[in-house]
This record gives sequence, structure tokens and C-alpha cells, in this order.
Amino acid sequence: MIKFFKLLALILCLASNSLEVLAEKKALIIAVGDYQPRTGWGKISSANDIPLIKDALISQGFDDEKIAVIRDQAATRKGILDALAKLYQESVKGDIVVVHYSGHGQQIFDDNGDEADGLDEALVPYDAFSKFAYNYQGENHIRDDELGNIINQFRNKLGTDGQLLFILDSCHSGSATRGGIARGGQGALTPPDWKEPDSSNAALTSSMFERTKLDDNSSPFVMISGASADELNYEYQGKGSLSYAFSVAMTSLGSEFSYRQLFSNIAAQMSVISPLQSPAIDGDLDFMLFNGDYLTQSPFFNVKRIAKSNLIQIDAGKLQGVFENTTIFLMPAGTSDLESAKPIAKGKVINTKFNEAVIELESDLSDLNEKLYWVFIDQPSYGDLSVSIFIEESEPLTNTKKEIEDFFKMSGLGEVVSDTAEADLQIRHFEKETALFVSNGLLKIQILNDQPNAAQIDELKSSIASYAQGKYLKQTQLKNPKFEIEFRLRPISFDEILQTAELLPDDTIYQTGILKVRPDEDRVVLEVTNKSKTDLYFSIIEINSKGEIGAFMPNNNCTMNDQERKISAGQTVIYSDCIFSFGPPYEKLMLKSFAAPFPINFQPTVQQQGMNSRGNSNPLEKFVQLSFERSRGSSGSQVAEKMDGYSYEYIYEIVEN
Repeated sequence: MIKFFKLLALILCLASNSLEVLAEKKALIIAVGDYQPRTGWGKISSANDIPLIKDALISQGFDDEKIAVIRDQAATRKGILDALAKLYQESVKGDIVVVHYSGHGQQIFDDNGDEADGLDEALVPYDAFSKFAYNYQGENHIRDDELGNIINQFRNKLGTDGQLLFILDSCHSGSATRGGIARGGQGALTPPDWKEPDSSNAALTSSMFERTKLDDNSSPFVMISGASADELNYEYQGKGSLSYAFSVAMTSLGSEFSYRQLFSNIAAQMSVISPLQSPAIDGDLDFMLFNGDYLTQSPFFNVKRIAKSNLIQIDAGKLQGVFENTTIFLMPAGTSDLESAKPIAKGKVINTKFNEAVIELESDLSDLNEKLYWVFIDQPSYGDLSVSIFIEESEPLTNTKKEIEDFFKMSGLGEVVSDTAEADLQIRHFEKETALFVSNGLLKIQILNDQPNAAQIDELKSSIASYAQGKYLKQTQLKNPKFEIEFRLRPISFDEILQTAELLPDDTIYQTGILKVRPDEDRVVLEVTNKSKTDLYFSIIEINSKGEIGAFMPNNNCTMNDQERKISAGQTVIYSDCIFSFGPPYEKLMLKSFAAPFPINFQPTVQQQGMNSRGNSNPLEKFVQLSFERSRGSSGSQVAEKMDGYSYEYIYEIVEN
């Protein structure tokens, strides 16, 4: 199985373990707004956020006496760190801990080589200055690396039964203010001669590998921020936009909801009160808020645009397996599955491109705010996906063959063929079992009973569909040279105890041009090179020999937002904060990247199935806006669309020790 060792560089977390004393809910609110003119920071209304956050927490069972507040003159660097230390000392295993920060944020020159762009994110205490000078070089800023250490310490102490929620109503942007009152807005704090580094030369033994190590029973985590890394965070009616939206969401959702549902409500609120911002969330989104129970989230799509009251557009298309005639349910944002809420409307996909689709609804919408809705698939239509299958003529498979033929007629997914040479897959009956396997190499995908029952036949159909989708993505070719990237896995030597890593020579575990890795022995990191003259975003999926698809980079264990996956023209980045190790099954796998001038969304493509044995079946939560030309390499026709992206394939093999 692929394991991810995320050495945290930013904020966030949750936590807990067995209750040795009575667990409590505790919070720390940090509000810095009365900045002095000599610091270069403008005054903001952070003090107004305090009652919003306190009331929201009290509504969720927090005791007013357990909510500490530190503000303005008291919120110096030392004051904030002391307050966090006090909260840490008072916390016990199983506690629910919330830390809320309202104030300015700023990017600052990286001091340990762990950032691809050479800039750390930082909180701005009361005594921090906005400009680099001979007598101030960022000493009073609180960097993400330092905060990451503090968070890991909390996670280890709280254990698996507790939670830690970090909320940052601040800005880390280096861009100029675009109007209104922004929390941030200053350029990055850097020396006069500072230049963006070439991260390909960054040392893997930087201090990012020396942080507080997470225990095996450390908590999950959640961090919510008011704006993405390249945006400003604006105020709304004299309050922080995130603080306002958080307060409204907490009071309107009730007591039984997940962090994902909370964030969906926050995003809907902010789309109205601060439409220039894109709030962000990271961590274990499907845990129940302040509870810890896991909530299974069915796959869904966000609504990108509402063109008319009965016409919507989503950021998903053929690449995600959404084709014309697919039927959908439009549900309230935050819905966990189709059984938990009443559909708002039903619809059908009437037009689909490579990464977008238009849906016609059967009824008109009264509210045209796209943030209020999620799209769930009702009945899929497989469109261009095609798979051929040979089914052995034998008495035990008579019913199976009829079921598969009917399935193909209904879905258009493929055909049953009479020649094994034409078959992608085969179903054969053996002495005591029936097996579905790949014709090329006879790799078994599924083992069934002697005479498959109805439930097994449904699983068989699902396996065939998964194989077809994997085959389709393997054959997809996007080759616009303006957006060319390439990547590789770099072998490393990794010390589990010291949490240190060192790059090994390229030929250390390469044989015959293919990287071969051994379970629980070999470790690698990802290196990506942008060979174009354009800044690009990328995402990488993994497709195994069964056609099953998994999220490789990013995934929920190694999270990176869109900006962290943006690579400057000509730049090489080693993503040393994510270390990969491997385990069975032993096979060759394809890693496939897609690059474009905009982020890409693979969440609908990667289902919670097929890759579970590899520990890597979590959907990506990143979004893409582009269209491609796709050419198919299998039987028959070619479909051409506007070409506007680049794909790159990389093969590696997991071998026995």
C-alpha cells in the first residue's frame, strides 16, 4: 500500500485519545486589529469578531469560562505564543480545542528552504512590522513552520478522541489591495536582494524534517482559512468575512454536521458577502464537528455556474466520466448522500466537454446562488468509454452473460465479443469459481462464486466500469507543448526516528529504465519540472493494471492547495514534504499527470473503491477549468476537441523484496 508521511508545513489540526480525565471544550480567540502606525499595518476590526466567535462556540456547548481571549496590545508574538502554551498545558487527551485568529497575515522570506516559492506564510502579531529593515527581519512574525510544530504538539497531546480546529481570518497574499478593508495587502517581507529560489537545489535535510513528529495516535485535523494564498481577505460590515460566515453557519446548521458541511455553508455565505474571496479548508473534512464520528461522503460535483434557472454548468466532464444523457440529482450543498435530503431538482447532462458539462434541470431554481447546490450522479452514461469482454460459453455463466449483455445495451459501455484476441477482459469458469481477468497478462480482477449471485454480478458490472474508466484515462493524450511538464519519483534515504531524508543517486533502485520499489523498504519523493514558458498547475492520478484509479498527488493524506501545485515557467520543484512508501500488490502502475494554466479536478474520477488495498483511494478536492483535445488509442473512432493541456505518463513497479 502507498503510505504518505506528511511533514506539516502550515497550520491546522484536530486531536484526541482515551479520556484519562474529563474531556472539555476549550478555545483561544486571538484578535489583533489596533496595529500602531509605526508597524506599517493598517487598523482592522478584529475586535468585532470576538463576540461572533464566542457566541458561535457557546451555541456548540463551549463554556464561556473556557474561551480565552487575547487582543491587540496583549497579542504580541510573545503574548500569542504564551497563550498557546497555556492552552496546551491546560488541555488533556480527548479535549476539543479551537484556535481562532483574526488579524493581518503576510508572506515572508523562507528561512529553511522548505517552500517551493521561497516564501513562508506568517501571522502578524501586534509587534510585527510590515517591511524588511536593518533593525527588523521578521523576528516577531509567527511563521507557518513554527505554527506547524505547535499544532503537532497539540495533536499528540489531544489524541484520537479529541479535535483541534484552526480558523484563520487573515490574508497571506502579497498582492495589492483591491478595495475595501483587507486583512493583509502588504507585499512579502523579504530582503532587498531576495530572489525566488530554484527549488530543485533545495536540501531535503532542511529543518522541515526536524519538526515535532506526530504520534501514531495523533488526531486528525481541520483548518479553515478566509482566502486562498493568492487572495486578500476582506471585511464585511466591520467584521471578518470568515468570522461572520462561520458564525452564521454554526448557528444555522444545528448540532449534527460534518466539517465538510460546515465549510459548504461558509462558502455559500461568503459568495454573497465577499465574492472576491475563495475560502479554503484542509484536513479530515468528513468528521462530525466537535464529535469525531466519521461521516461517509458520497461523491458529488460543485456547480460552477447557473446560466439560467433551469440550466447549470459543473467543472466535470469526460475526464471525470460524466457524459451526455447522464442523469443527476441537484441537492442542497452539504448533503452527505442521496438518502439524507430531498432533491431540489432532477436533471440530465445535455452537453459535455473534456472537463465541463452542461445540465438541464426538469424544474426552475428560485435561488441562483451556485454555492447552495451540489450535484450527485443518478444514472451514469458511459459515452466514449468502451470495453470489450469475452465470456466463456458454459452453463454456469449463462445468466452472467445475459446480465452483462443487458448492462452493455443499457449503458453503452462496451460489447461482448466472441474472440479472445479482441477482448480487453475475460470471464471464465473454473472448477470451483468464476473469474474476471484482464486478457493481457491474465491478471485477475475479481473472483466470484461457482455461479455468481445477483450481488456479485452487480460488483462485476462495477469492476468492468472501473476498468473501462482506467483504460480511457490511460489512453487520453493531451500534448499541447505550451503546457509541457514532466515528473519523476526520486529515491531517498529516510530516517524514521530523526525524520530526516536525503536524495539518493538516480540509479539506486532503477532497473531497465523503470523505477522498481520494494515494500516497506524504499521511499521516494516527487519531482516535477515545468518545461514550458507558462506558469502551470498539475494533478497526478495512479492507474493500476486492473484499471482502478487512485489519487496520487494531491490526496487527503498529502494535501496541497492549488497554489502549492502551481509551478513557475522553467522551474523544477521537489515536493519533499510528502514521502511515499509502498506495499503489495506487486504490479506495474501508471502515474499520469495533467497540466494546464488552471487547476484540475479529479475528485469525481477517483472513487472510494478499487484502490483501497493500496491505501490510496481518496478523492482529490481540487478544481480545473480547461478543455482538451482527446485522442483515443483503442478500437474505432477518434473524437477531437479543442486542445489546451498536457498529459505525461510515468511507469513504476512494486516488486517483492
